[in-house]
Amino acid sequence: MKANETTLRRLIQGDQQLLVPLYQRKYTWERPQLAQLWADIKVQVDALAEGREAAPSHFLGSVVLAPGPDLAPSRSQWIVVDGQQRLTTLMLALCAIRDHLAAEDPKHRERINELHLINKWQHGEKRYRLLPTQSDRAAFIACVDGAQEGGAADSLVGNAYQFFKSMLVEFDDPADPHDIERVESVLLDRLNLVQILVEKDDNAFRIFESINNTGTRLSQVDLIRNYVFMCLPTRGQYVYDDYWRPIQELLPPKAMEQLMYLVLVLKEGDEAQYNAVYRGHQQILLELAGDEAKVEEYVKELHRRARHLKQILNPEGDSPTARRLRFLNDWQATTVYPLVMRLLELREDHVIDDDEVAETLLYVESFLVRRLIAGVTTGNLNRIFQRLAVQLSADESSIPEAIRTALSPARLYWPSDEQLREEVRSRAFYWQGRATQQKLVLRRLEESLGSKERVDLSEKGISIEHVLPQTLTADWLRELSAGSEDPDLLHRQLVHTLGNLTLTGYNSELSNGSFSAKRELLAKSGLVMNQEIAAAESWGKAQILVRADLLAGRAIEIWPGPVETDRGTAASRDWTLLHNALAALPPATWTSYSDIAELIGSHAVPVGVHLATVPVLNAHRVLTKTGQVSGSFRWTDPEDDRDVHEVLRAEGIRFDEAGYADPGQHMSARELAELLGLPGAADMTEIELSGETASDSEVVGERERRFFEQLNEQSGPQAAGAVHRVLEHWRAHGGEVEYGTSAGASCAPIMKVAGKTIHAIRFYADTVSVPFGTLKRRTPFDDPALREELRQRINDAPGVDIPVGKLELYPSFNVTLLANVAVFDVVIAALDWFAAQVKAAT
Repeated sequence: MKANETTLRRLIQGDQQLLVPLYQRKYTWERPQLAQLWADIKVQVDALAEGREAAPSHFLGSVVLAPGPDLAPSRSQWIVVDGQQRLTTLMLALCAIRDHLAAEDPKHRERINELHLINKWQHGEKRYRLLPTQSDRAAFIACVDGAQEGGAADSLVGNAYQFFKSMLVEFDDPADPHDIERVESVLLDRLNLVQILVEKDDNAFRIFESINNTGTRLSQVDLIRNYVFMCLPTRGQYVYDDYWRPIQELLPPKAMEQLMYLVLVLKEGDEAQYNAVYRGHQQILLELAGDEAKVEEYVKELHRRARHLKQILNPEGDSPTARRLRFLNDWQATTVYPLVMRLLELREDHVIDDDEVAETLLYVESFLVRRLIAGVTTGNLNRIFQRLAVQLSADESSIPEAIRTALSPARLYWPSDEQLREEVRSRAFYWQGRATQQKLVLRRLEESLGSKERVDLSEKGISIEHVLPQTLTADWLRELSAGSEDPDLLHRQLVHTLGNLTLTGYNSELSNGSFSAKRELLAKSGLVMNQEIAAAESWGKAQILVRADLLAGRAIEIWPGPVETDRGTAASRDWTLLHNALAALPPATWTSYSDIAELIGSHAVPVGVHLATVPVLNAHRVLTKTGQVSGSFRWTDPEDDRDVHEVLRAEGIRFDEAGYADPGQHMSARELAELLGLPGAADMTEIELSGETASDSEVVGERERRFFEQLNEQSGPQAAGAVHRVLEHWRAHGGEVEYGTSAGASCAPIMKVAGKTIHAIRFYADTVSVPFGTLKRRTPFDDPALREELRQRINDAPGVDIPVGKLELYPSFNVTLLANVAVFDVVIAALDWFAAQVKAAT
């Protein structure tokens, strides 16, 4: 075989074709893989924008090619043995760039097509420079030909194309005419690949196996170590014994890699790149080459930094600094490590003492916590703390105040006391940050009350409890209807706010129970905040807002705010979460103003005002709660005269004769939260969808009676009879049935695998839900191809059309459809197929 480093431009140039054989698996990349690639591309784009063309390019992986059947002197054809996922993704990104640029200047379509996507003088399938496997071929060709209506939108291939298209819209800066050109340049020239050409007589698969499975590749730390001791021909053993081996004893391999990166950050600031650690240290050592004393000093400094990192990762004792470091570790605040390393260096040099380090870390902690409560995104934290670490001078009269002042400008979104009070009242705290971070905030608030019972967040069962539950029951509707306001609107506005949340180990027992039932359990809790809630006679808007104000006051005492003087113009609301949610909307789906408001902790009116005044990707796909285009909808461009209904239909949104969008294509706040990976979304659905099957026959009988009573009342006896027949079929074939414990009754035909339940559908009183969001965490349906087949099988039912964009969510269809014999037969067949797949995998 022959191996050489190449780029996408060189790989696809000329009259050639890369052919993915039929035996290869389908295209499987989803949003996590696409997002990682996009992040890597943006790092390279930033380097070009800043004039750092010499910065290291990004290594993407290897591509193994074998001679194709049509290989000839005048034309190249190669079989893609390995690398089809990344090649397909890169070509789809090129399609998206082409279409984005062609919207402004049509000449880009012909340029990119002829240079990179097609062989102009070839015909049929030979026309395409990349030809994916048969099952993806039509969707890919539709993207290359610019004809997404040909089936591309309803596939993972189409999803990838739409992902890059939405990312380009968000990335395109009207003030920078060359930003998309840089993305194209990075895609073609700065994503390095190793091209491995297999000779005709070689066993391509054996070579591929040896590349991927034999031996252990050298890590970046291994490469640095080898280079270091190459520079120490006479003092190598001494330096190894005194410095390098102690580093290895202090830190595990992963932490050593982290150390090497942090050392680069402290030298280069935000120009340091994690994936170029070896090259960065190699450059440092090149400057020291020939002087063993300087190389030794370099390793000695590494050892010093290793001791500091050890203190950060494993803070011991009960000093103020150790307590602050433990909080930051629990928070998983690795972005602040460069600054903490600098502080520990200053402490060791006797510039500051332990109390000053702790005070500085308190301001850092407050910056993180207040931003979390206010829903500020974390995308720029790396850069903020990297720059602070480099800029912090030992000559400052007060290091703590210097850091506090540096973090205080309004553009950094450190909320003031007044802003914090308002955010605690209105922000959907349950969607912010990670679940562990939310629990840390609640624990610190509990500790401020002088609680004698320390909350162990690692303890199994400790979870965040919604006092006003996430699903409204008749009891809670009466509780909220005491005033004159709409109880459903109040629920959306208040349910996820901090004033309605607490910590408990009784989550499954509390569930959707009435407030009187919850009071009894909360009163027994050792947590002071739960006893305060239990002291209330009722629980509604007034009580939640009173508690929110109390918690805000405690938060202000615990976490001091920014320096108020000379902050500059007050920061406007951070709408990033709204923009991200709309950019992530899968093809052929819509959401509502009230869903977006619930997600971001706002109200529908300001959401509507923002979308009407600021250009936001997919803003036209935000409809009223009932699925209608708002009567006040206007394009932000006054010269845009398109009919919004025609645009939505062209994008796959279905409307009935009365102008209502298909509810099956609706994305709820919960689904958007799941799509964005927000905390609580997964926890919420797992709790709802994975209750244990009760062993007590009386309990099971009561749950079954309640479910069918609600099903019959809401959907009628025909639907109830159809569901009953589905469950009887399932039991007759050896399956079990689980009934939900919450007030909104439900049941599911389940199987048990390795102690976990798995099910293909779940019945509610009005809908049938397909829990793809849970299935993606269960074998064998963690394979997206199997989830896609399940979707297609269920979509064979008349009147059911689940979009491919919901393959990681919880789509549903009306349970009354089961009364149709054709739908019933499809569901039975899908369940039988599902059971066969699960049994085959166990």
